[in-house]
Amino acid sequence: MTTALLVIVGGILSYLLSAPLRLWEPLHAVLVASAYVLGLAFGAFASGGNLPAALAAGVATGALFGRWNRRLVLGGIGLAAAERLAFKLAWRRGGLLRESDLVAAGLDPDTARNVLLDLAARGYCRRDGEVYRFER
Repeated sequence: MTTALLVIVGGILSYLLSAPLRLWEPLHAVLVASAYVLGLAFGAFASGGNLPAALAAGVATGALFGRWNRRLVLGGIGLAAAERLAFKLAWRRGGLLRESDLVAAGLDPDTARNVLLDLAARGYCRRDGEVYRFER
């Protein structure tokens, strides 16, 4: 009973130390719980079954994986990925692309505008009013 309670408290502690964006995020909780169990198993194996060492390894692994995931989520899409998205959308739309098309695909308006202006400045497309025309 005490061991199970310690394992549960360790999982909750691991989740809280991972600094989630909101108090309850289901996907983040699944990632942290999976990493916690993995760290718990590796810690138990490496320490020869020492419960405090296994719990510490589990909490540390869960918290580190959670913080890594949080940093990825907050970082958003990179500039190179946004440019690839613009090229793919332009290809699918016959060479014509609006800023609103990129916003509808998930980019924020500032990033969409900056990507299209950067592509136009480098000569990949030209601006015709609100439409950017990609030439083949």
